[in-house]
Amino acid sequence: MPFVSKKPKLKLSEEELKILRSASRSRTMPFRTVERAKMILGYYKGETISAIARSLSTNRQKVERTIDKALAFGIKVALEDLHRKGRPRSISPEARVWIISLACSKPKDYGYASELWTNRALTRHIRENCLEQGFPELSRLSGGTVTKILSKSNIKPHKISGYIERRDPEFKIKSAAILHTYKQVEVLREKANNGENILTAYITYDEKPGIQAVGNVAPDLPPVPSLYPGISRDHEYKRYGTLSLLAGIDLLTGELYVRVFDRHRSKEFIEYLKYLDSAFPPEMKLVITLDNHSAHTSKETRDFLLTVPNRFSFVFTPKHASWLNIIECFFSKMARSFLRGIRVSSKEGLKERILKYFDELNQMPVVFKWKYKMDEIPGGVVSNVY
Repeated sequence: MPFVSKKPKLKLSEEELKILRSASRSRTMPFRTVERAKMILGYYKGETISAIARSLSTNRQKVERTIDKALAFGIKVALEDLHRKGRPRSISPEARVWIISLACSKPKDYGYASELWTNRALTRHIRENCLEQGFPELSRLSGGTVTKILSKSNIKPHKISGYIERRDPEFKIKSAAILHTYKQVEVLREKANNGENILTAYITYDEKPGIQAVGNVAPDLPPVPSLYPGISRDHEYKRYGTLSLLAGIDLLTGELYVRVFDRHRSKEFIEYLKYLDSAFPPEMKLVITLDNHSAHTSKETRDFLLTVPNRFSFVFTPKHASWLNIIECFFSKMARSFLRGIRVSSKEGLKERILKYFDELNQMPVVFKWKYKMDEIPGGVVSNVY
């Protein structure tokens, strides 16, 4: 007597048949989905479980599970896996919180020499101290599990990112003064373009100390097509000392005013102010944006400013916020495009190269424009006039 299956017949609509036929012929769907579609179609055509298993080179249990799901839940559920609870968590929420709190601290806080955690060091510390903290399930914790726990909270204790602390209680007032200065420059620039005579010069100023005069021990080698795409340089070099650059940008014209010294004290800053005083007509007022370096407010500087009353007006950036000064953007570009990789044979050679660089820039001056938060400027301008 032939075997008669006790499973009910599978009833499918035309739309369901279309879905199954498409899935069974698909080249992009997962293999398990294609295989299950073929199982359901075979059963719908009247094939036995054993025949379906043989034709697909699989086992009866897999075919039966798929057919049972199709009969109980429909073909869409049968083509995919049912949601399962999975293995219960072996690490308690409290243990996870402890792991995260460790990652948010530093190894040196626990007596280690290192400043930052590595995955291996953190895992070892957790294993060695979990019993004392009441988390015995962590005694065999793997590094991979630690990574998964930290990744879920987006914590990367091996990395350092920079931030700028707001240290000046008058940050908003001083930053408003800087932004107002830039806004005034825009207005005056339009007036100058219309032919009006401008009697105020706005200069953004800063120092760049510690520019190293470095020379090669062996000559640089040029690029070689298909072999060495860039310049080749020996790793050894000579140091000849450092120079300090004192520079300012006329925000109306884009012209650069530069002096190079061995140091940057009050004496050098006063020399730079004298240089600016001689570079501009005597009837013009010079508004200078600068940071809070001690040389800018020293007794020597104040004594000099008294000899040229109403000539200079200083607008100070907030403390620890020199990024508001436009010339910082220029210095960044200068470091990347000019100072990076420069080689000279003496400090004097470096000074000549720097001055030549600025001469080239002044042949085609670029007007710098500040755009960040210019539409959010609060009222009031604060400046110190000497």
